[in-house]
Amino acid sequence: MRQIGSLPEEQALRFADYLLTLGITSRIIGGADGCAVWIHREDQLDLARDELRQFQENPNAPRYLDARREAETVRRRREKEERDYQRRTVDLRNRLQNPASMGPVTRGLVTLCVALFLFNWLVYRGNSLSPLSNALYFSEWSVTEDRQLANRGLAPIAEGQIWRLVTPTLLHGNLIHLFFNMYMLVLLGGAVERRRRMGEYVSLLLVAAVLSDMAQFFLPDLFTVPSARGPNAPFVGMSGVLYALFGYAWMRGKYDPDSGLQLHPQTVILLLAWLVICAFNLLGPIANTAHVAGLIVGIGFAFASMARDGVFR
Repeated sequence: MRQIGSLPEEQALRFADYLLTLGITSRIIGGADGCAVWIHREDQLDLARDELRQFQENPNAPRYLDARREAETVRRRREKEERDYQRRTVDLRNRLQNPASMGPVTRGLVTLCVALFLFNWLVYRGNSLSPLSNALYFSEWSVTEDRQLANRGLAPIAEGQIWRLVTPTLLHGNLIHLFFNMYMLVLLGGAVERRRRMGEYVSLLLVAAVLSDMAQFFLPDLFTVPSARGPNAPFVGMSGVLYALFGYAWMRGKYDPDSGLQLHPQTVILLLAWLVICAFNLLGPIANTAHVAGLIVGIGFAFASMARDGVFR
């Protein structure tokens, strides 16, 4: 914001109204020697200065005197647009305060993830190769004679254990991992489930789980910087599905505002930044390929559903 000059109070308010009709927003700040005129956007400074010079030559010209009515119309329209935006925007900060924000599918997933975590820790002391965990990993893992982890590839799935395509998303490595994933599931999953058809929501969850798990299994280091890559190990967590929910809500809100799924810009920036940060594994091994795959699935799912709903007609 930059100051472009000062005017007597009445003239400053009149000039601000006129600028608003030109699409230039300003702020008037009173002072002992008149009111300072500040312009919000740097790219509008030159135009605003030219208009100020013309205004000072004849501040009582009809175009300035008639600007107030048009400016009031602009203000009312912008206030309505802001109210509509706030109504459509998903307020993630307050969603946890409303238990009704969780539909039955989201509530069931949270309950199942917490139950599996507690059972594994209470019965198996959190052993990563416990019978429970090993039955739900994408593949079956074991420790070799030279104390290395090895898996059976796709053999368990080929033998009929098809639940392994989705069940890694239900497991979590520690309490912090579980808490943050469940927190985001309530926020994003609750928003999508409440505003979209249950069948569409469940389909998105399943497709995202399968494709993000497969991508992580076959390309585990694709989105991890070489210096941060670790040994091959089982991957767990809901993050791939969460990024699918994010991608879905992001695109639906961007191209279909009436969907009620608009995310706050800060939320979008935060989740995209986290995607980049995870590539460096600063907080330990992270399934980065699953994150990216989930995001792509969510975006693709959003465009497919919008095409089906006729949003682009």
